[in-house]
Amino acid sequence: MLLGISKYDATETARWLQQNGWTFPILCDGAEVIERYGLTNPQVSRPEHRGIPHPATIIVDKEGTIRFVNVWEDYRKRTPPETIVEKLKNLR
Repeated sequence: MLLGISKYDATETARWLQQNGWTFPILCDGAEVIERYGLTNPQVSRPEHRGIPHPATIIVDKEGTIRFVNVWEDYRKRTPPETIVEKLKNLR
């Protein structure tokens, strides 16, 4: 299962999903999970952007064990889909 986490509210997140044509579920948590995983971007200077994370891919297996973590400091970069698919294949 693919699941995203957003610090934004449901309306803003739904708009973002629609703009990108994505259909996977997104949890809206106001940054609690983002902070718990240590993904918060400390370089954010404006208070209204507090809690914005570094882009990250985390793969968790059925038992809840984290199997892969990739965090990008540059918000314009993401884990390539082929890398994610390869890591998921290795879980089988």
